[in-house]
Amino acid sequence: MSRRIVLVITLVLLPLASRAVGQENKGEPTPKKIVTPYPIDHAKPLEAKEEIVGKEDDHTLFRVEFRGSKDDRVPANLFIPKRKNDAPPCPAVLLQFGSGGNRKVDYIVAIGKQFVARGFVVITIDSPGAGERRTKETKSEGPLGLISPQTMFHYCSDYSRAVDYLVTRPEVDTERVGYVGISWGAITGITYAAYDDRIKAVGSMVGGGNFVGLYNGKLAEKIAKEGSKSSDPVYHVARISPRPLMFINVTKDEMILKSWAESLHKAAGPGAKVVWLDTNHTFSTVDRNKVCDSVIDFLEKEMPVKKVEKK
Repeated sequence: MSRRIVLVITLVLLPLASRAVGQENKGEPTPKKIVTPYPIDHAKPLEAKEEIVGKEDDHTLFRVEFRGSKDDRVPANLFIPKRKNDAPPCPAVLLQFGSGGNRKVDYIVAIGKQFVARGFVVITIDSPGAGERRTKETKSEGPLGLISPQTMFHYCSDYSRAVDYLVTRPEVDTERVGYVGISWGAITGITYAAYDDRIKAVGSMVGGGNFVGLYNGKLAEKIAKEGSKSSDPVYHVARISPRPLMFINVTKDEMILKSWAESLHKAAGPGAKVVWLDTNHTFSTVDRNKVCDSVIDFLEKEMPVKKVEKK
């Protein structure tokens, strides 16, 4: 994403954020319960289909598809680690890519293999308009379509459906499910994970928020009581706490402004772990495997196996 795309984001999100600020300063009565800003329906049948598409020494790769939040079919890669039949269930992670990617892009597959080599079940979906879900209409939308609230909340709803599927797998420890997103996967994933308590730990890599700079402390207090309909993750990230959250951002990011990253860190609260690396958006000048291992280490530490008390 170039400076041109940064400008597009600002121009599109400015009226949306302004509207959100207006709504949140009306002084309306505090609702009894914060409403999830994206549609969810855990009871909707998944109608899942699964097919083995690859086998390696340490895992089996499935092509999975299931019924999405808008009743379309959502394709996914599912990595299942090789394990004994009587082995305990595994931790799991929903792993999502950046803009322009899909579930088969090299870097996301490589990270998925790192996770599965460490004993994680991994699922990556083709998000709306990506991979097998890409259509002529998607191609014509460009960045304006990508950042619309409707599209961003569609991402969140389909992430929820992916976890609906993930927790049906017998290999998965449902008390150890995490989320890791890179770039656009981080931006959309923060909003998603904020409202899904099934996600026990979150890793955000080169994400950001507060894209038009309207978020402030006074507004944060109102949002804490009333919620927000904004699609900007800065309005939602505080709801992840007290669950563990790790940010990895970079000092030479060509796509995410430093102020966007710092705003999201601040809004998350003091409990979040923040790591700055001296590299660019694609981590091209550092050891990518080590960076990803640090995220896996974080999830392993923050989603430990619960000890069963002996009677």
